[in-house]
Amino acid sequence: MINMKCPICGKDLDLQNKQIGTSENGDPIFNEYAICHSCKKQWNLDKQRAKKIAAKKAAEEKAKAEAEARAAEEKAKAEAAARAAEEKAKAEAAARAAEEKAKAEAAARAAEEKAKAEAAARAAEEKRAARREAKARARKEAIARLAADKGISEEEAERILKERARARKAAAQKAATDATDNSEEQKYGNIPAEEIRDKREKAVRKGYEDMLATDPDSKAAKKKKKEEAETAKAKEDVKSRKMDDYDDEKSSDDEDDDEYEYVDEYPRFRPGRIILGIISLLAFGFCIYKGFVTGLSTSGADVTSAPGMNYVIVALCMLVTALLYFIMNNRDTLFAFLIPMIVYIGSAVFAFLKHGDEFELLILAGVSGVLAVISLILAIASRGGDDYDDEDDYDDPFEEEHDN
Repeated sequence: MINMKCPICGKDLDLQNKQIGTSENGDPIFNEYAICHSCKKQWNLDKQRAKKIAAKKAAEEKAKAEAEARAAEEKAKAEAAARAAEEKAKAEAAARAAEEKAKAEAAARAAEEKAKAEAAARAAEEKRAARREAKARARKEAIARLAADKGISEEEAERILKERARARKAAAQKAATDATDNSEEQKYGNIPAEEIRDKREKAVRKGYEDMLATDPDSKAAKKKKKEEAETAKAKEDVKSRKMDDYDDEKSSDDEDDDEYEYVDEYPRFRPGRIILGIISLLAFGFCIYKGFVTGLSTSGADVTSAPGMNYVIVALCMLVTALLYFIMNNRDTLFAFLIPMIVYIGSAVFAFLKHGDEFELLILAGVSGVLAVISLILAIASRGGDDYDDEDDYDDPFEEEHDN
């Protein structure tokens, strides 16, 4: 047994058990005491042991709590790092998806623009091909018409058209040169020419504007930049507008297009059409007047049995023919005569069948027949040949040689 010493006097302590109370069952409770007989002091060893055990237990619990707190903190940090990594991965995936979508959209736009450009190029090429075909057809038709009109071969007709085109071009150049010479002003010895004065004035103005343009904040510099931007934009617009014409001129023949021009200025028999239209209008007015004077009512179920209604039907036929002549006055087609002729014939047949005791209806039937015959004659004459003016359209110095 270890002897315990007194912390005050250093003598041995006497260990004794003393009752400090009873339990719930009435049993005595003893604690071990250390007693110093010299110092008259005693210490409850069990109580001290309980305090030490409680302190140790508290320290252990505190350490355990600190360890749990550190573990929870590390776990929270790990979870936060995991969430950050997950969010970063999601953001990177979203960025990659957005980038791929943008690339796909850009590729789709590029493909669409390429398709539009190819379609525009194909349309332009088709347009140029159509123009070339139209020019070729016009050239062949002009050569054939000239050959048929003069009774010569197509090679000779083509040579004549080329010579006339060159003659017209030379005459136009000569007229332009004469107009330029006549427009020049009189020059004096002491006064410079207007062109020289304009050049000097432009040079002075340009130098002054360049001097002002050295200051970037000046109004002249800003105005000059704006004018340069507008000029560049205008040049781009002009370039884009003239691209088709440039390509067409580049791919076309070197010969002038006007050398095969052979087109009539006016359709044939325009005065005759106008006269027939006026006659039809006069007949329309007479028939309407006779129809209202004669009377439009009838007691029977057949409306056409009324004498006035017969005049109205003939009047409508005359109005239709007049409108057809006036509407198709500028068209060089056979139907401009045939359709009115058919209406005239129908009017004549109707008036002849319904004239009865009305002598005026019989006269109108004859007038309609005569107008139908005139229309037929004009239709045949309009297809019989072309009305060309040889003195104006085919004036060339080689005509007498070919005629002989």
